[in-house]
This record gives sequence, C-alpha cells and structure tokens, in this order.
Amino acid sequence: MRIAAACLAAAPLVAQQQQSTELHIRFNSGQDVVPVYEGWERVPDGSFDMVFGYLNRNHVQELSVPVGPQNGFDPGPADRGQPTYFYPRENHFLFRVNVPKDWDRKKELVWTVVANGRSEVARATLLDVWEIDRKVEVSNNGGVQVSNELIAKDAPPVVRIDPIARPRAGTPVTITASVTDDGIPPLGAKPRQPRQLEPSLRGAPPSPVNVPLPTRPRPVQGALSVLWQVYRGPAHVAFDPEGYVKVENGKVEVKATFTKPGAYTLRAIGHDTLMKSATDVTVTVDSGT
Repeated sequence: MRIAAACLAAAPLVAQQQQSTELHIRFNSGQDVVPVYEGWERVPDGSFDMVFGYLNRNHVQELSVPVGPQNGFDPGPADRGQPTYFYPRENHFLFRVNVPKDWDRKKELVWTVVANGRSEVARATLLDVWEIDRKVEVSNNGGVQVSNELIAKDAPPVVRIDPIARPRAGTPVTITASVTDDGIPPLGAKPRQPRQLEPSLRGAPPSPVNVPLPTRPRPVQGALSVLWQVYRGPAHVAFDPEGYVKVENGKVEVKATFTKPGAYTLRAIGHDTLMKSATDVTVTVDSGT
C-alpha cells in the first residue's frame, strides 16, 4: 500500500514535468501564424491607426498566405495592407490600418490568418486600454531605456529605393537605396546597454529545447542601417548580405535572389538605432528559363 501511495503521490509531479517539457517544444514547421493587435494610435486629423504584427509559431518555416479568405479583414475590404509572407517567430508593428474618427470604440476589426490548417484571429478595438504611442513601439523593438524627449524629437530615416531591373528567378539582382535621416540620435554614439535580465532569471539553467531559436535581425549600433524582407510574395528571397546592412555615404546595396517567378513586394526597413520606417517596392520576377 505504501508503494502504491508513493506512486500516486509522484504521478502529479511526473505529469507536471511532462507538461513543462511540452511547453518548451519548438517546431521547425507545421504550426500556425497568429495575427497580433499591437494597439491604436492617434492621428493628427482625428482618425486612428490600428497597428498589427504577427507571431509565426514556426522556428524555420516561412509561409506565403495570399490575401483572401485565409488572410483577410472583416469588415472588409479583405486587403488592408497586411503582409502575405510570414517570417518565423515574432514580427511586431508591421502595418497600420486607418479608421475614421467616428469609428465605434467597441467595434471590432478582425484580421484572420489560416496557416497549416489552423485559423487564428486578432480583434482590434479603440478601447482606451489599447492606446499606444512611440514609446511602446521603441520599447518592444529593443527594450532599451530612452527618454520620451528623445523619442519625440527623432524622425525615422527615409529610404528611397532606386528603380530595379526586372529580375529572373535564380539570378541575383542588385537593389540600391538612398537613406536620409535627421541626425537624431547622433550617429557614432556609444551603443546603449541592453535591458538587464530580470533578477528571477539570472543564473537559471537554459530551458530544454529541441530547435534553436532563429537569429533575430538587429540594427547596426551607432549607424544607419537597412533590413530587406519579403512583405508579399509567393516564395523566399535570399538577400546578400542578410540582416541589417550599414548605410555608407547615404547608400545601401544588396543582391536579391528570387526562388520563384511572380509578383513580390519587398520591404526596406530603415533604422537609426531608435526609430524605424518602412518603404515598399513591387517587383515582377520572370521565370529563370
């Protein structure tokens, strides 16, 4: 009886350990994409911008989900400028949907994404609890401690993409852009220290994982830099160099190799180490044969 009692007492502990391990299982592919409502911002004309991002639960798989029943908004139109190409893991503050100043504060704008057979939604409202500002975006994109005064003064860099020669799938094409900035924050300044680890996490053993975390692109410290990504398109595009590329003499250049023909929207994200802005360009890619 004592042995049986001991087994029964240990059963909840074993189940708890198994559940803890399951919570840390990471997947290369096969998981869904969760649209994320970041909050709403005030616009000078009295209207409001609803801000969205997403979480691709996969650590490797990139997904293409065209605008339509599997990637759309309700109430319509279904196309409100959302991405159709989803990179792994968290991608915050990607696009804004403007709604009029007389929008009912409780009325929902719903973004639905169906990926790998699973449907997920983000429900956006103008309730007070969802109001955000620049400080929220800066904090969520790097977690650095910056004064509100500096954030208010800074204007994000402006990226202008040069005309692109019509590419063919499988053949690298050079993409060039010019970048201007207001000089805030001063370039070449000492890099800001990252936010310290919470006391409760210091010295803790690493969590058991089965898939390494993907490398998250980081802007070049003390310089203007640009990140190139696919915003819409049927397939992966390889950028060389990858990640954020340092701006030299007001210019930045990458080589892009498209894996499939079709229509793509490429996004260039300019970063001045504090604020960022995005510029899109549409490219039609011919077959490589």
